[in-house]
Amino acid sequence: MSSVEEGKHGEIEKTKYLASKIANPGPLGLCAFALTTFVLSINSAGSSDLPFPNIVIGLALFYGGLVQLLAGMWHFMVGNTFGATAASSFGAFWLSYAANFIFRLTDFDVPGDPFAVDHAVGIYLLGWTIFTFLLTLAALKTNGATLLLFFFLNMAMIFLTLGKFFLLSEDAKGPNALTRIGGVFGILTSLMAWYNAFAELITLESSYFKLPVYDLSRKNI
Repeated sequence: MSSVEEGKHGEIEKTKYLASKIANPGPLGLCAFALTTFVLSINSAGSSDLPFPNIVIGLALFYGGLVQLLAGMWHFMVGNTFGATAASSFGAFWLSYAANFIFRLTDFDVPGDPFAVDHAVGIYLLGWTIFTFLLTLAALKTNGATLLLFFFLNMAMIFLTLGKFFLLSEDAKGPNALTRIGGVFGILTSLMAWYNAFAELITLESSYFKLPVYDLSRKNI
């Protein structure tokens, strides 16, 4: 073996060694997504206990945003392209949500269009709805738990988007019916995200049971 080949072989072995030392970032990213989604969805569902979404901004910045973005970067390190794309993107989603709120980017008026802000947010959500649907297509052969998570997330995104274009009223107090439905699906999404997280986190080495995820990969067909 030449010195060049030996060098390449050494780099490959080093990469494998480093990858083996990186823990699974999946549960961390899913938990960050779940908790942030849960809190905001309670507001979107119209809960009188959480009439304003302000409390979610801290979560959106640090847990759903920064921590989930970091989890996405760690997915890259272990070679999980899907996990890296999903976690990094939704981490950025929460950071952008916080930025919109902190920098008051949606505080504007358009003469003759009292719902201009709603429509702008609707287009923002529409883009994320399309992205979520495309991620779902990329996850069709993962497992049942992941697919159910994405089903709920797709429904949440669809209804939240529709809620920014329809059933709008200048006299409305709180979210409209479409947004409330989106909030309910958001809560279901967060519960499924937690389920998926702990399905990876709970092992027979650390607990007395495992959570089923119903593998849909080709090898089981």
